[in-house]
Amino acid sequence: MTLRIPQAILIAAVVAAAVLLAIPTPAGMSPVMMRASAVVIVALGIWSTGAMPSYFGSLLFLFAAMVLAVAPANVVFSGFHAGATWLVFGGLVIGLGVQRTGLDVRLVRGMLNLFPRSYLALAYGIFAGGTAMTLLVPSASGRVALIVPVVIALAGRLGFGPESRARTGLVMAATMGTMTPGFSILPSNVPNMGLYGAVESIYGIHLTFAEYTWLNFPVLGLAAIIFYPPIIWALFRERPAHDDVNEVLPAWSRAEQRLLAILGLALVLWVTDRWHGVSPAWVALGAALLIVTPRIGALPIPALVRDLDYGPVLFVAGIIGLGAVVTGTGIGALVADHVLAIVALEPGHDARNYSIVVAVGMIVGVLTTLPAQPSVMAPLAQAMADASGWPLMSVLLAPVASWSAFPFYYQAPPVVLAVALANLRIGRVMTLLCVYMVFAILFILPLHYLWGRMLGYFGG
Repeated sequence: MTLRIPQAILIAAVVAAAVLLAIPTPAGMSPVMMRASAVVIVALGIWSTGAMPSYFGSLLFLFAAMVLAVAPANVVFSGFHAGATWLVFGGLVIGLGVQRTGLDVRLVRGMLNLFPRSYLALAYGIFAGGTAMTLLVPSASGRVALIVPVVIALAGRLGFGPESRARTGLVMAATMGTMTPGFSILPSNVPNMGLYGAVESIYGIHLTFAEYTWLNFPVLGLAAIIFYPPIIWALFRERPAHDDVNEVLPAWSRAEQRLLAILGLALVLWVTDRWHGVSPAWVALGAALLIVTPRIGALPIPALVRDLDYGPVLFVAGIIGLGAVVTGTGIGALVADHVLAIVALEPGHDARNYSIVVAVGMIVGVLTTLPAQPSVMAPLAQAMADASGWPLMSVLLAPVASWSAFPFYYQAPPVVLAVALANLRIGRVMTLLCVYMVFAILFILPLHYLWGRMLGYFGG
């Protein structure tokens, strides 16, 4: 039986962990650090390869960390009292409500009915529709699950068959539209929430929606909205065979109206969190509770245990716990020393420092996937800030730019989900990702640096 690459990588991670547990402790490390490193390597191996479900990786990490006594229980299980975990829970309930009421179909199809029938206009329209969903459902995988089936049906009605390049392009427009701009909006994607949780648990800093989004969306978000559709058009365009896709939508139901009102209130509170001080996590949790409140919401209370998939909650809790373990055992400081010895950050060399921090984020993202990247990068941030002369917040936020430029589909679970839902060819998907990554490195990231520098984040 031939091993697939993800399985081979996971086996290599398990072997490396076994070696760390068996060899004598080298100078500069403690037995606890060796055991913790072994646990971390296996967990990252599962998360980065997708050879096993991500929530299984979290459960295995929690179990192994406790059995091997790598850290106290309050550190290992710190993810369960972190705001990011409850933000994910709130997002799952919101997503379930949007799906059950049919609000997703109304929003997406209502937008599609407005689009001209050229391929470029379709790509822009679908991309914009996906981006609009980031403000309603703070989970990219949830949004992909909602949008991609509708886009597949639309592609079929336009004459784009399952093997069509144009169908691939439209599905990827929906996927990247709902994910890439979402990286620049705090509560919208799992990596954002992983960073939120890691920063909270390690440094006691609470990121705000306004600060995070103002630094990132004007460049990273808008650039994706403007430039991704033309790249999709250049790679996948075909002429639609049919153009009669207008839908007559039914009247608004009371459940839809109530849900939209709750989401509108949550959106207002997310946008204004700098003024009222309520964390985005508790806004999401409050919205989730309203959604299942009888006569107010849109779902019955039993839906919380009957219909909700808690896998993403376990996944994020495990990632945050891993970050706390990496910091608490000293692994983060040890890695920081070695990384800084290689990359040589220097005060006053701001453009170079920005490039190095983002490049390290990209490398870590390749090895760990985007959701796990913050758990590795956040513990390094203080040492990088000291070496570069930047404020800690600047180093924490700079790697966000790396999430927009990644070459492998497995790095982003929403892309993996889209590939599975639409049975897309991996080669076509990775071609799109690599082309946009090169474009981002050459044009978008320099603009992000200049914008951040003007705001006072990256030197100046």
